[in-house]
Amino acid sequence: MTRQSWTLAKLFEEAGIRYPFQHPNREVVALTDNSNRCVPNSLFVAVRGTNADGHAFISDAIERGAVAVVVEQEIPPYDSVEIIRVEDTREALGKLAHAWYGHPSRDLLVIGVSGTNGKTTTTYLLESIFSAAGLQAGVIGTIEYRFADQRLPAPNTTPTALILAETLAKMRAAGVQAVAMEVSSHSADQKRIAGIEFDVGILTNITQDHLDYHKTMEAYAAAKRSFYFDFLLRPKAGAKKREAVAVFNHDDSYGRKFAAEFPGKKFTFGLDQGADLYPADLTVDATGIRFTLAGNAAPTLEIESPLLGYFNVQNILGAIGGAIAAGLPADAIARGVAALSGVPGRFERIAAGQPFAVVVDYAHTPDALERVLANARQMTKGRVITVFGCGGERDPIKRPLMGKVVAGASDYIVVTNDNPRREDPQQIAAMILSGIQEVNFPEEALRVILDRREAIAHALAEAREGDCVLIAGKGAEPYMDINGVKIPYDDRETARELLVQLGYK
Repeated sequence: MTRQSWTLAKLFEEAGIRYPFQHPNREVVALTDNSNRCVPNSLFVAVRGTNADGHAFISDAIERGAVAVVVEQEIPPYDSVEIIRVEDTREALGKLAHAWYGHPSRDLLVIGVSGTNGKTTTTYLLESIFSAAGLQAGVIGTIEYRFADQRLPAPNTTPTALILAETLAKMRAAGVQAVAMEVSSHSADQKRIAGIEFDVGILTNITQDHLDYHKTMEAYAAAKRSFYFDFLLRPKAGAKKREAVAVFNHDDSYGRKFAAEFPGKKFTFGLDQGADLYPADLTVDATGIRFTLAGNAAPTLEIESPLLGYFNVQNILGAIGGAIAAGLPADAIARGVAALSGVPGRFERIAAGQPFAVVVDYAHTPDALERVLANARQMTKGRVITVFGCGGERDPIKRPLMGKVVAGASDYIVVTNDNPRREDPQQIAAMILSGIQEVNFPEEALRVILDRREAIAHALAEAREGDCVLIAGKGAEPYMDINGVKIPYDDRETARELLVQLGYK
């Protein structure tokens, strides 16, 4: 149950935050970290964000009706306003938000999935397994948040603490029993997931990404690590009796390191027999993936999946590991994996009767591109034609690396825009080209066409029978961000329209 109002003392007690209040019985009717949303009798939490510091808006919050303010630095006193100083307002906001909404995660099975690549596919697999087990499923992910009959577009991989608590509360109210949730490095670093009581945490892999924010791989890996060591292990105050379980990718160097250091309940998955879960008699072909689940943590299961590519073997193993850790029935796990035919924008084939393959994929890191290109090469008798770009105002270090990876695995390349935001698209393309040139890629097989629709049109017109056109970077993303404006756009719809214009149906 959620409450419409709290006394300060009761709310903070419920959140597990001890404080010597001057006005413990003061009533608050709203909780927010946005001063514009303050109403009379609000509790305002001043959070330092990436672009703004909530402490600068305290006066505005009070003018709008805040009667209590949570801060993490010394501020001047305000008449009749309770100033509550804590060590970390981000963490406090998460705890307060989940207390406000009645700790929804305590009534749900919550599996968090973290990692650079594979999070979305793993959550889709978990959702399918939940359904096969007879559980009402909810998903919080990159593409959307969905539960019951609701599908809400996702603003971020992991929403703010307040939105997250409210979303979980809505899921609980709608009858959801199990939630698969993508957990980004930003959300762990910014403690947006504080207050959630996870049952299972899965690590898919850690490769280079988001260095525009984290600056170094060490800091990026530390943010990923914090999900398992700071949130999954966090005491549950007796709310959930079962110990949370960590599931790590044994094939990933960080996964092995985290598994060795993790002091709680854990097991690993991977492609070789050193993992607690691994695939025996593995077959990966144009019809999908088949293997016998093996290992000391494995029930006897024959696994079949229509998903394509070796990279999806690890995603399937991670989802199976999470489901086993959650105590779900073995037969439901196998049925759930078999039932998922595909994931929007993840190696999604676009078919209009053309004699060549067209694939749209979200791959936007060097590692993800390497994996998806290997899969494209495996399924292609002809050439691999790759259309891709790099996001503006994001990790510039990976741009030449991505160019080098694509050049090493493609026969024809079209460099184009991919959410340039407020950055110069020509400069982004130049950085990509510097990596392509490292491998002496033939100039006659390289084009720079910044208009993404025109770039895709060129690639499709270039394609011949037996080729594969890979359109990488955006997946199911429904917009193009140019100069800070999100313009409706979809690679999949664009490819279908252009194929029709070429005479295919």
